[in-house]
Amino acid sequence: MAATLQSPTTEAAPARALPSLWRRSLLGIGTVAVMALVISLAAVLDLVDADVAVEACIGLAVIGAVSIGVARTHYNERFSDATFVTAQMAAVFLLLAWLTIRAEDTPAAISVLYLVAMLYGVLQLDRARLSALAAIALVTHGAAIFVLIGQGAKIDRAATWMQYGALVLALAWFTFAAGIVLRLRARLAEANRRVQELAQQGEERARRDSLTGVFHYHHMIETLDREVARADRLKKPLCVARIDLDGLRRINEARGHEAGDAALKAFVTAALTALRTVDVLGRYGGNEFVALLPDTDIRGAIVAAGRIHAAVAHAGSLTCTIGVAEHARGGNSRAAIARAESALNFAKAAGRDRLVALGPGGERIELEAL
Repeated sequence: MAATLQSPTTEAAPARALPSLWRRSLLGIGTVAVMALVISLAAVLDLVDADVAVEACIGLAVIGAVSIGVARTHYNERFSDATFVTAQMAAVFLLLAWLTIRAEDTPAAISVLYLVAMLYGVLQLDRARLSALAAIALVTHGAAIFVLIGQGAKIDRAATWMQYGALVLALAWFTFAAGIVLRLRARLAEANRRVQELAQQGEERARRDSLTGVFHYHHMIETLDREVARADRLKKPLCVARIDLDGLRRINEARGHEAGDAALKAFVTAALTALRTVDVLGRYGGNEFVALLPDTDIRGAIVAAGRIHAAVAHAGSLTCTIGVAEHARGGNSRAAIARAESALNFAKAAGRDRLVALGPGGERIELEAL
């Protein structure tokens, strides 16, 4: 399979941990806490009875605990986040309607809690769901007021219905604002995605040679360090091939650097077709390249180097000289490169346009014996 300009082979990184339950629940917990604080202050100011405030705090705590429990058991994963939030808010509205009846003479104090709950919904839901929740809130709160009137509660009907009208307007505004917030969140998410994409592209460009597109020297050494450590840890073979292009200087002098650049690109294209997707090709210098061959012993590396040599010769622009060496377990990346350099020097001394291999013990391997 032909190699492509991909990131080097590394072991699969552990999946990034999901945000903690508390972090994901922070907005909901904060909303419940604010609602409990509001009703507690209302009790302190004698706007509602203390027992109503206690019941409200208990009810809110139960809703919060149930929500966290459902999340901890991952039962909420059966539904979308929007559906889960909608259910939470519907439960809160039912609680508020019941508290409105319990407040008897002071139902207006409970109305503020609807606004706090809707603010939570604005940050979580789209306009359609929020409209449905606003309707539930208005219906349940209006029904609670009618229950109070039917029970003969001593409430100022004119003031109560005026507050109800204000609640209608406030909920309508929250519903309208939800669409704006949703669009802003979508734009922010898209901008964040684009920034991350550009950062990844910039990082990728920084790791690659600008002319040929393969990895540059420093990144190749970093990759070789990781592959050496991996090979030693897993007791897997690893080979390194040092490749020199023959005659590139003559092309530059005779036909110009543009022709030399074209020859370099032609070499990379040919070499990549001869490598596997797990192999890594990088530029080591002007006309020098390195190929890393993970999970490959010296015999397999010679076969791979032979494919590179044949593919480059077939391309017709120039030839190449290759030195192949197997990493000796316990050695480092410098030693692996040095061994490949030694093999390359043997090949150069023998007349170039050929490949020579060194085994793990530094012995020269005669290709005819393979």
